Amino acid sequence: MTDNKKLVYRAGMIPYIIEDNQIKMMFMIPSNSEFGGPLPQIAKGKVEYDEDYKTAAIREAKEELGLFVGNVVLVEEVGLFMGRTTVFVSKIKDVDMFGLPEDETESTQWLTMEQFMEQGRSLHQPVVQSAYRKICKIENIESTI
Repeated sequence: MTDNKKLVYRAGMIPYIIEDNQIKMMFMIPSNSEFGGPLPQIAKGKVEYDEDYKTAAIREAKEELGLFVGNVVLVEEVGLFMGRTTVFVSKIKDVDMFGLPEDETESTQWLTMEQFMEQGRSLHQPVVQSAYRKICKIENIESTI
């Protein structure tokens, strides 16, 4: 018997800013706990047939975080996680320059890596640690992990 299900590939985005000498990253809390539970998590979603991973990650960040593309300084790929999810980080100009996220997001939060390790979705913790290391490399900051 063959399985005709297509694999779903996803892309995610973690916006960040350096504030008070700390790296702060933006995460979403889903409005429906069926989508990853009630804890902060990475904004991510399905890559559509006509998108590359970076385009999909930016679209998901617009939808789930209210990201304005004009607020982005740079976008860098962190890597492939959980088998089929490519994650990016994006440096942001202004923490206040975000629109309202769509219905699937209850709220958004800026958290340090340490705060995410305490409060965030456990499945995403290794991804956030990798994103933190990538940001440290981009910003020439010594990593604490």
